[in-house]
Amino acid sequence: MKNKDHTKGLLIILIILLVFCTLLYISQENQKAEKSDTIATREGQNRIILSWWGNDERHKYTMEGVDHFMEENPEIHVNCRYGEWNGFEKRMEVWTNSHNEADVMQINYAWLDTYSKDGTGYYDLNQLSEYINLDAFSDKCKEYGTRNGHLNALPIAMNSQVFYYNQDILDQYGLSCPENWDDLFEMAEVVSKDGKYLLGMSKKQVFMLLIAYYEQSTGKAMFNDDGKLAASKDEIAELLVFYKKMIDEHVLCPVDIFDNAMYQNGQVVGIMCWISDTKKYRDALEEKGVKVSLCLYPMMEGAKRSGWYIKPATMWAISADTKSPKDAAVLLEYLLNDPYMVSLAGTEKGVPVSSKAVEVLSENGLSETNEYIATEEINKRADEINIIIPNIEKEAIIDAFKQNADEYLYDRMDADECAELIYDSIIEVQ
Repeated sequence: MKNKDHTKGLLIILIILLVFCTLLYISQENQKAEKSDTIATREGQNRIILSWWGNDERHKYTMEGVDHFMEENPEIHVNCRYGEWNGFEKRMEVWTNSHNEADVMQINYAWLDTYSKDGTGYYDLNQLSEYINLDAFSDKCKEYGTRNGHLNALPIAMNSQVFYYNQDILDQYGLSCPENWDDLFEMAEVVSKDGKYLLGMSKKQVFMLLIAYYEQSTGKAMFNDDGKLAASKDEIAELLVFYKKMIDEHVLCPVDIFDNAMYQNGQVVGIMCWISDTKKYRDALEEKGVKVSLCLYPMMEGAKRSGWYIKPATMWAISADTKSPKDAAVLLEYLLNDPYMVSLAGTEKGVPVSSKAVEVLSENGLSETNEYIATEEINKRADEINIIIPNIEKEAIIDAFKQNADEYLYDRMDADECAELIYDSIIEVQ
C-alpha cells in the first residue's frame, strides 16, 4: 500500500513539474516574441510592423529601404516580417484571423475579397490622404483597391501572363514564336525528339493556361463575376483530355517535375509567368548570354473571349486594427513614392503605377527594362484582357483542380469520374 502511495505521489510530482515546465516554456517564448518585436526600439519611438513575401532580392532591398526610412524618420521603428510565397498565405490567414497582422502589409489582390468584401477588413486609405499622395494613382488604379467605397489598398504594379522562350533553342530547330494552340503542339513535336518539353510553369499558371483554353474554345467565362464555377462537368472532362494531351505530347512539362532549373538549362524551352517574375525567368537567362524572346499568348481564331487576365501585381495595405495609422501611412507613402525606395525596388514587382515612381525610374532607363517591354505588349491588347476574378487565384480551388486532375493524368480515373470529383471539390471550397 505504501509503495502504491509512493508511486502515486511521484506521478503527481512529475505531472506538476511537466505543467510547470510547459508554462515556463510558453512564458519564455512569449518574452522572446515581445523582445523580437521591440528590439532596438528607443524611448519615444513608435513601433510598427511591415510584412511582405518574395525572393531574396526583394528581402534585401526592402530591408535596406526600411533602414533608410528609419534614418529619415527616427521617431518610427519598423519591424519586418517576411518570407517566400510558399506558406506565406497561410500565415497571413492566421495573423489576420487573430488580429495580429502587420500594420503595413503587402497583399494579394484576391485577399480583398477574402478579408474585406465590405471594405472594413483594411484601413480606409482615403482617411490618410494627408500622409499618402493618392493623386499619384489614377482613378482606375484606386478602383482596384476599393471595396464598398473604402480605399483598402494601392497597387504597386499591374500584372499579366507573358511567355518567354529560349530563342537560341528555337533557332536551333528553325522555330519561331507560336501564335495559336496548334503551333504549340507542332513545336513540341519537334523539340520532344530530343527529350525537351516546350513549356513549363507552376500549378497556378497551368490552371490559368487551361482557363484560357476553356474560355477561347467555349466563348464562356470559367468563373462567374461572383467567383462561382460556371463550367459544367462535361466541359471539365473535355478540358482534362486536352490537359493530358499537352503533357503526353510534351507541350507541357508535368507540374510535379518542373522547376526553374529545367528552363535555365534548356530542358524546357519556354515559360509562362507573371510580368513581375521577368527577372527570375528572362533576365537570369539573358545574364548567361542566352537570347530570350517575349512571345504572345496563344489565341484561337475568332474566339469570343481571350481567357487571359490582368490584375494588380501586389498591393500595399494598412491594417484596420493598427494603433499607429499615421506612422503606417508615412511608411506606405515611402514604399510607393519615395525616390530612394523606388530606385531600390526598380521594376522587381513590375512597372510601378504610381506616377511619382514612374517619374523617378524614367530617368534611369525604365523603358529599356524587360518588365516595361512586356507591360507595353500587354497594354496593346488591353481590350481583349479581362480583370482577374479573385477566385481564379484561390489556393484551395487551384489545389482542388490539380490534386484531383492527377487521378486522371496518372490513369487512376477516367475523365468523367475525375471531372465530377473536380467539380464537386471546387464547389465545396469556392
